[in-house]
Amino acid sequence: ILLNIATASVFVFFFDWIVQYKIGLLNQIEIPYILKIFIGILILDFVGYWAHRLNHIWSLFWRLHRVHHSDTQMDSSTSFRAHPFDVFLDNATLIVAGIVFLLDINIIVLRLVIYMPLFVIHHTNYKFPVWVDAVFGKVFVTPNLHKIHHHQDQEFTDSNYGNIFIFWDKLFGTYKELPVQEIKYGLVEFEDSKKQTAWYLLVSPFLNIKRLDK
Repeated sequence: ILLNIATASVFVFFFDWIVQYKIGLLNQIEIPYILKIFIGILILDFVGYWAHRLNHIWSLFWRLHRVHHSDTQMDSSTSFRAHPFDVFLDNATLIVAGIVFLLDINIIVLRLVIYMPLFVIHHTNYKFPVWVDAVFGKVFVTPNLHKIHHHQDQEFTDSNYGNIFIFWDKLFGTYKELPVQEIKYGLVEFEDSKKQTAWYLLVSPFLNIKRLDK
């Protein structure tokens, strides 16, 4: 809660500054504001995809991000299992994207309003019917598709990075499908109950923990 309050304050400061000095790529062209909102949400999701992918590729970032993947019984509480430094990096990504593309605070807030409920739903332990994936999974990241991302097998852990839209994964070759009942959640190296404690998860980025596969 404290981290989110601090982040919100920083967001307001930075995005007021961006609008005041009119910097960023989208400021160089005249487009209707509604179109700017649509482009802005696409940009943020595109940046989010690559930021998420880098969290898995770069070992330093993975040390932080693996806390989120350590949950062996995924449910809605998994949404909030994240290392504070990982949360900081995610928010820093939004700020950098906002500065580069001139996205005002309204676009950032709208994206959060759309994404945060999805983020929690993605991590619920409810298995959605297959038709949800068939209908919505062509464009959006459905809960079942995101659950694959939490599979213990690294082949699936390193897939389906999208936040709102799934087509980034399809475009860049990181899309995977798997029946949700076949998923085993978590990371092998965190299966020990002692490694599921809050203290261990907080210090785990500073420990040399070898990545294992099932």
